[in-house]
Amino acid sequence: MIVEIDLFMDYLSVERNMSVNTIDAYNHDLMEFLEFMLSDEAVSDLYGIEVELDGHDVQVSSITKDTIRAFVEYRFDGGLKKSSIRRTIATLKSFFKFLYNRDMVSLNPASSIVFPKGERKLPHFLTEKQVNVLLDFPLEKFIDYRDRALLEVFYSSGARVSELVWAKYLDCDLKRSALRVRGKGSIERFVFLTPTSVEALGEYLDQRKKKFHSITEPLFVNDRGGAITQRGIFYAIEKRAMQAGFPAKVTPHMLRHSFATEMMNQGADLRAVQEMLGHKSLSTTQIYTHTTKNRLRDVYDRFHPHSGSQKGTGEE
Repeated sequence: MIVEIDLFMDYLSVERNMSVNTIDAYNHDLMEFLEFMLSDEAVSDLYGIEVELDGHDVQVSSITKDTIRAFVEYRFDGGLKKSSIRRTIATLKSFFKFLYNRDMVSLNPASSIVFPKGERKLPHFLTEKQVNVLLDFPLEKFIDYRDRALLEVFYSSGARVSELVWAKYLDCDLKRSALRVRGKGSIERFVFLTPTSVEALGEYLDQRKKKFHSITEPLFVNDRGGAITQRGIFYAIEKRAMQAGFPAKVTPHMLRHSFATEMMNQGADLRAVQEMLGHKSLSTTQIYTHTTKNRLRDVYDRFHPHSGSQKGTGEE
């Protein structure tokens, strides 16, 4: 690829008559791309880099669109701004168009790469420890039992707030630790309940029966026995977060993100997480892989003996 980069630089200088600064910027992006493809085994495995090497160079014919997408993902993970990502993609598109037009490659792997529409942001989430702090409040009144059950089910299932608003009492099967919900497009699916969420739901339903003497359709109700609203759920979670001393606003969506992130961090299959979240497209679920990769990188830096940033493993 080094030879091809040199030819491309000559083309930009002689035929396109570009400025020295512009040519340097193109060269910088392409050398970053080359360095990425020559990364060590840890980075290579993390981003799925599969190219044919020629010493300390890469055979340009072995570069695919997946390689380019992995590089763009790598740049996103590095915290680059949208403008820098757009420039990187523009560089790769120009480079491979040049190679394709001169029959140096049989296919143009960059032709289908799209420019980002906006900054890609990782979803905010709570750690397991933070969730435990959020759940640590005394059970004194009916609303306390309801809020505990609500929080437990959110973190247990990764359900959407609208799904729990519309959840029915008869949809809840505590014996099978499952809850039937209706997602977008009225598509039904079952979400799973942990032992602690089953226990919390059981206690909440017992308190509800004592307070209202019977249990009607909605699974979650307000203090008057009416169906809880989305605003009511947001208020309940925000209230518990303030009581727990969280400085930032906690939302139902954050608990859904926490569920997905923890599943990915524990090694859950991406498609399984997709089904549990009710995502139609796998690409929607893939946002959580970035959070996972960041944690993997932290683990790598901490424990690899040659990483240069070991924090200690407890061994002398």
